Amino acid sequence: MEPKAELVFLSGDRAGEQFPLEQGRTVIGRQVGDLVVGDKEVSSIHAIISYERGGWYVMDLGSTNGVFVDEQVKLEARLRHNTELRVGQTRMRFELSGGADEVSSGPPDLLGGSAGDLTLPHVPRGGTLTGEQASLVREGLEDGSDILEASAELSGSSDPNSGAPNGGFEDRQTEEFGSDDLLQGLGDVPPVQVQLEILEGADKGAVRRFTQDSVLLGRLNTDLVVRDSDVSRRHAIVEVFDATQVYLRDLNSTNGSFVNGRRVSSVRLRAGDQIRLGRCLLRFNARPVYSND
Repeated sequence: MEPKAELVFLSGDRAGEQFPLEQGRTVIGRQVGDLVVGDKEVSSIHAIISYERGGWYVMDLGSTNGVFVDEQVKLEARLRHNTELRVGQTRMRFELSGGADEVSSGPPDLLGGSAGDLTLPHVPRGGTLTGEQASLVREGLEDGSDILEASAELSGSSDPNSGAPNGGFEDRQTEEFGSDDLLQGLGDVPPVQVQLEILEGADKGAVRRFTQDSVLLGRLNTDLVVRDSDVSRRHAIVEVFDATQVYLRDLNSTNGSFVNGRRVSSVRLRAGDQIRLGRCLLRFNARPVYSND
């Protein structure tokens, strides 16, 4: 059983408020999530705080402006009593009940096995990393310009073994999330049911359905748990704006996310698209859910 913890807002419209972390997993975002933060510099889905393996952790979900832990940009970090977080211009303090840190059995495999927090002092604020870039960080690159150059090269590359692209697929790639155009009228549309049918993998034949605004995919403590050692703990996220605006975003996974055989960082999904995470193959569909369904 996880110890009680909460976030205390130190700045922004909610300054002075307390938010209990009661579910073991809290998604933070400007438009989508368990904790909605009205800050224009916060992404639509920004970060996740979770309790696992005896400790509390925060992880960046591919946000535009990053997650800061005690004013250092992090992809993932262990949270301790009185740790200060910042998303956008909103500052929060993490507090444990009783003020004492719990005993941990050891940190989880942060982005593929790092033994400590993954700190990115050389990546400018506003930068995000692909899986390949995260690998470069782990190899010890110190020059941020090399990482940015790698990103530019990767954005135009394709896997020669991945087969012919789906019609118009490259036009569907996107690097921007949370734009005002996408989010206008979000509260006026009916809920959307996302269906993921498992075509290959440990749970072949199973069909999973979700009606929340975000669906986390990964190996541990996610909405859809993929039992595959090639899948990262937090591998990808499906973001739902309406039935026609559903996106898959890779979360800096070690082995990447593929849609219709092409590696993607972020892409708009269409009915029937096939998503591969490790050895697991999923078929995507989505439909609006009306009150008389």
